[in-house]
Amino acid sequence: MQQEEEEEQRFHVLAVDDSVIDRKLLEKLLKASSYQVTCVESGEKALEYLGLLHHSSPASSSQHHHQGSSWKDVPVVVMSSENVPSRISMCLEGGAEEFMLKPLQLSDLHKIQAHLLKSLPHS
Repeated sequence: MQQEEEEEQRFHVLAVDDSVIDRKLLEKLLKASSYQVTCVESGEKALEYLGLLHHSSPASSSQHHHQGSSWKDVPVVVMSSENVPSRISMCLEGGAEEFMLKPLQLSDLHKIQAHLLKSLPHS
């Protein structure tokens, strides 16, 4: 029966937060809503997980190329405990789909899901 559940379309969320408490809370909320979750503690780790961070000498930096362009289609949601309007608009103008204030509420996950559904390829 578990295998049938695995075959359902589940969204995979890469959660990035430097606070272990916030990561655990986010992971618990997302898993309760049937998301597949991977948690990392830094932007560097996130890039590494996505295969976008290359450990090589600066001389070979011209040879860097990303694995496809699919990462550009990944919806980004910014979470912060700082309710600063200028920072919020900077994130949204920079390409973030949504800006949410911490602590995250269960209702916030519905907002995320709307953006994830929008990013699915239309058949």
